[in-house]
Amino acid sequence: MQARSLPRLRSTELGRGQRGQKLERIEVPNRVLKFGGSCLAGTDQIEAAARRVSQVLGAGLSPLVVVSAMTGMTNRILATARRLHPDPPGDELDRLLATGEAQAATLLAIALQQRGLRARSFSGQEAGIVTDNCFGRARIVRVDAARLTASMAAGEIPVVTGFQGATDDGRVTTLGRGGSDITAVALGVAHEADRVSFYRDVDGVHSADPKFLAISYRLDQLDYDSMIDLAEAGAPILHPQALETARAHDMRLEIRGLHSGAGSTTIDAEPAKHGLPVWSIFLSHPMSVLTLEGLPSDVDVLSRLMALLDRTDIRLDGELQPAETRGVCLALQMPDMEGPLLEAQMQDFLREEPGVRVDLERRRRRVTLVGKGVASRRVSKAVEKVALRLGPPMATYWGAHHRAFVVPDREGRTWLASLHQELIHSGLYVAAGVRACADEANASTRRRESPRSPRRPCPCLRAVCPDAPT
Repeated sequence: MQARSLPRLRSTELGRGQRGQKLERIEVPNRVLKFGGSCLAGTDQIEAAARRVSQVLGAGLSPLVVVSAMTGMTNRILATARRLHPDPPGDELDRLLATGEAQAATLLAIALQQRGLRARSFSGQEAGIVTDNCFGRARIVRVDAARLTASMAAGEIPVVTGFQGATDDGRVTTLGRGGSDITAVALGVAHEADRVSFYRDVDGVHSADPKFLAISYRLDQLDYDSMIDLAEAGAPILHPQALETARAHDMRLEIRGLHSGAGSTTIDAEPAKHGLPVWSIFLSHPMSVLTLEGLPSDVDVLSRLMALLDRTDIRLDGELQPAETRGVCLALQMPDMEGPLLEAQMQDFLREEPGVRVDLERRRRRVTLVGKGVASRRVSKAVEKVALRLGPPMATYWGAHHRAFVVPDREGRTWLASLHQELIHSGLYVAAGVRACADEANASTRRRESPRSPRRPCPCLRAVCPDAPT
């Protein structure tokens, strides 16, 4: 195990003070701590992250820290570059984008040093992350652990820039959106960490995002496959490639809240115990839906179109299907502000393709159900019940273990709350391994009811609970 060795004094004779003491070496487990952009958005958050690192060190662990760029930094850098060049060269763009994480790593190292800890920032290249030369979407080829191992053995806390590495000849590369998650898991595997802890603004994985739905429930444990299902459905929690790497190497992960010590979600090989056909429902931020109707079924045209979409660096989700009249139809979903820009690019690209209709719909939301039972009759009946009240969704998309609906922006939260009530809240309190989000709003709802009132589940979601209303 590549773990840091620390000296410990052990007295060979009780009551003798410094006499008769000898030095013993003990092995200290490594722990990778990854902080997302929202956890580094300002000085208060950076100081909170530094406290977390200090706590892990105080618990007898050897921390290895990985950081993302501060919230919005990558987008601002990219926008500046595109004002100078509509399609910047990939190698230069990667070198530029890597500066966002470098700033965050340096600031956190400074905050740790202010607390009296020996911290040192490292670039991905300095941390030994070697990639291929696919700029913008590079893949890690290997991790040379020697330099960080030496740093930790010398008593330092490495703070590594996520999202980046370098080719064998030293060219800086980036791993694509969410690549810092990949960095954290790769370093965890290379340094044989006991786990990788991801710090976010929410304490674990919930049945719904607490920012969108006040009554949401944290799942204490999930297996790798369930988390991969969630990631592939589009939930912005962990990168699918990071999860696949963790599964391949049986690396335990956990998701914790930066400011909350109430609990976390552990992700490992143990099968999830929630026992629900749908265990998570999430709502997208406002988005645009761009539909290209009547695209020619020509491999060359479609490949050039996909290459153009790949260069945009816009978070896209979509589906290619036969058109009603001729050719194929491509429906693309993206952040709402990006819609007009991509529409202009598509209009320009398709000028020489007669008969292709480009249609942009803005202010939409995507409500996504995740679970192995999304195709079950129970789920379909719940969707039909909600659609009868709110109106049918504008579009429906299917995956192996997810089902998504596009609805108007103003109805998004109502769809989320209604489906959550029908599929999760109504039966979740009897499922093992799940408990309520510990917030004041839920706690204040606990009260005794009349003996004649029907029994209702306790917000703590335990099947048997002494606090349950009667």
